Amino acid sequence: MKQKEKTNKPKDDVIFKNLFSKAGNEDLLKEFLEEILGIKINKIEIQKEVELNKSHTKEKVGRLDLRVKINDNAIVVIEMQLQDKCKMDKRAMYYASKIMAGSLEVGQTYNQIKNMYVISILNYNMLETEEYNTDTVIVDSKYRKYIVIDGIKFNFIELPKFREQVKVPKTKLEEWLTFIDYEDMEMVKMAIAQNKLVEKAQKEYEYLTGDEATKRWQFLREKAILDERAAYINGKTRGEEEGEARGKIIGEKHGKIIGKREEKIETAKAMMKDKVKRELIEKYTGLDRKELEEIYRNGIVER
Repeated sequence: MKQKEKTNKPKDDVIFKNLFSKAGNEDLLKEFLEEILGIKINKIEIQKEVELNKSHTKEKVGRLDLRVKINDNAIVVIEMQLQDKCKMDKRAMYYASKIMAGSLEVGQTYNQIKNMYVISILNYNMLETEEYNTDTVIVDSKYRKYIVIDGIKFNFIELPKFREQVKVPKTKLEEWLTFIDYEDMEMVKMAIAQNKLVEKAQKEYEYLTGDEATKRWQFLREKAILDERAAYINGKTRGEEEGEARGKIIGEKHGKIIGKREEKIETAKAMMKDKVKRELIEKYTGLDRKELEEIYRNGIVER
């Protein structure tokens, strides 16, 4: 029987993060990052921003970027974008600046800000350059080799360009991108055969996308929808009850005001019939001259 093609591929953000952030899979992420960044990683610490058990493959709660601390002095953020929904360059800059600012603790100086690497894996082409992996830094406009602002670096990896240019994975980076893209299954088989860590990643991927995992994600999805609906209904009911209570209080208060006014008018009428002076009527009823004139004008009481 032909194996059913999986719809959730390693480049789907939930799958990607679950795969590379799982305890015991640090070696997978370490090799992948070393190949992209071109540096030796001696220590790696995955920072889980989003609880994965609140997520599923179609909808997600919160951001699903993967944040990693490497060698105690740098932060790496990996973001997966399957569709071109915004200006990715602006977004990457904004996101990086927020994380860099947040990494500086109270009492620390600027030179203690950690280096920042932002890796954006895109399922679409964004740049006009030919390379599928664009290594970007901030340089002087005239002296291009002079890096003006050190400590921040951007990598934009465009998967369509990768598919077009690489037909046989020859480097470790090409093996990893072949697996993450998961479009050409012959190339995926080559990558798995050539790289033991990619083979390990494939086994983890099979587990994550198995029937039990799919059922679990479906359950969590339905639970999230029901919880959201319950919260809405609960909030609506509470709002209606509070509104009704406020309305009752206002109504009772308004009724008392109206009642008191009617009592004052009746008292004023009685005093008018007894020919009591207007000044005394005003004093004892609290009605002003204008209100008393209204009573006389409507012919309620003769002067």
